[in-house]
Amino acid sequence: MKHLLSNQARIYLAIVESGSITGAADRLEMGKSGVSDALKQLESSLGAQLLIRTTRKQSLTAIGAQFYRRCREMNDVSIVALEEVSEHLAEPMGPLRITAPHAMIDSIIAPALAELVAIYPRIQPELIVDDERLDLIEHNIDVALTAGELPDSEFKAQRVGTLRDVLCASPDFCRAHALSIESISNPDRLNDLPYVAHHWEGTDIVHQLTSQDLQETKEFQFRRVATASSVNAVFALISRGVGIGVLPHFFIPPMLEAGALVDLLPEYHPRETNLFAIHPYGSLPPISVRAMIDAMKQRMGRIA
Repeated sequence: MKHLLSNQARIYLAIVESGSITGAADRLEMGKSGVSDALKQLESSLGAQLLIRTTRKQSLTAIGAQFYRRCREMNDVSIVALEEVSEHLAEPMGPLRITAPHAMIDSIIAPALAELVAIYPRIQPELIVDDERLDLIEHNIDVALTAGELPDSEFKAQRVGTLRDVLCASPDFCRAHALSIESISNPDRLNDLPYVAHHWEGTDIVHQLTSQDLQETKEFQFRRVATASSVNAVFALISRGVGIGVLPHFFIPPMLEAGALVDLLPEYHPRETNLFAIHPYGSLPPISVRAMIDAMKQRMGRIA
């Protein structure tokens, strides 16, 4: 069993509560000389006599009685503290602060959290939605979901899935640019079309698109006409016919089903990007953080 109280203090408690050094030795499964030496060392380090011992009995000095009460209080508090830690290690519970970009909420974070809370109702999630990467320490974040390359950091990163971009346009855009099913089947027809860019994309919009059978890769150059700082904003512009653009595969199924988007090249895929869960706990993350990461992995596996 783990203890927070020092060995000398624990031995002193046993001596007082068992009534003798012999009783304490039996209780602690120690030799009598070891118990006696520990008491002498404790009294020497404190500079005070705690017990008056005779061959027949022992009694507490005034300071010995006060010291006993304080040691008993500390021991009781330490037991509660250790029990609370054990409880947290046994079941996810308590506050859990999570951050993720807007585009990942509906498809990944919300379903994962819903499943987690249904299994572990004592978790208290707090979701911070931000398209910027927040400082985990400054914002007291337990786990962050982020896409793409990661800066050098002392934080722990765990891959939870892969993001695939899909080249999309609105039906109105397709009609305005005479993009029929037949013309879309010719990838070269898409070169130099107006393009809605994400803020992280470079000045020159060039994509390498690879066929699903991996037998053909084509390079496309698009003409930037607008830039947006979030996936939701890119979708809003694409859906209104401003241009074509790439959106993550987990984000677009409802829009495709509703007819708000057209997958321009279903046989080709632009880049793939890793999704990472990041936490500041090194090799010992809380069980609630581990459970949330597992839930996100499972969710990504379902929508792969």
